[in-house]
Amino acid sequence: MRGLVLFDIDGTLLRAGDREHARAFVEAMTEVFGRPIDLDGVPLAGMLDSEIARLALEREGITPVEVEAKLPLVMRRMGEHYSGRVLAGDRVTWVLAGAVESALALADAGYALGVLTGNARTVARAKLAAAGVDGLFPVGAYGDQAHTRGELVWLACAEAERHYGVRFLVHRVVLIGDTPRDIAAARAAGARVLAVATGRYSVRELEAEGADAVLPDLSDPVTTLAAVEAILSGSSAG
Repeated sequence: MRGLVLFDIDGTLLRAGDREHARAFVEAMTEVFGRPIDLDGVPLAGMLDSEIARLALEREGITPVEVEAKLPLVMRRMGEHYSGRVLAGDRVTWVLAGAVESALALADAGYALGVLTGNARTVARAKLAAAGVDGLFPVGAYGDQAHTRGELVWLACAEAERHYGVRFLVHRVVLIGDTPRDIAAARAAGARVLAVATGRYSVRELEAEGADAVLPDLSDPVTTLAAVEAILSGSSAG
């Protein structure tokens, strides 16, 4: 294996703005805590589901101790609600242009693939299955596993090592994501990062955040592969 490439899901692989995810999130928090909880005004882009839950619940006056005690149940119930509604094939049209072709080009070139996402594991795997791409990304790290996105890099490396039987050094790991938080996560862990302007942030904004390379999108798999290889070789790209 030449390295490990970890894709963000929402806004990178798939179109962002999944209302069923938000609906399942609200239902789970309301159900577990027995009072109406909403996500209005809570930042979502690039955030972990666990971070989002903490912000939403603590602003309602729920103590951090109670939040932490019940957070695993919130994540579990959210996943159950979501996966019960969003079935395999339901999100095929949500796959962004070139994302699958870029992933296949990287795999053909000898890179291991996975996801690094703020989505809780059950939600993430259901989204990938709904988009018909779960087989491309057999490993990952998820938003119910850590307090910060940077921690997920190490968790993804560990899961990839178990799955592929290869040790992945963090400087041979490339995150592909569409937000400044993806860039910050890579920097915090010592990984590299290819940013794509397929979400709410422009090429210029992502460049200003210090990504190793920035592309407008993943529509050209040759360009995506070249960018990853340039990043890992230490040269500039994008």
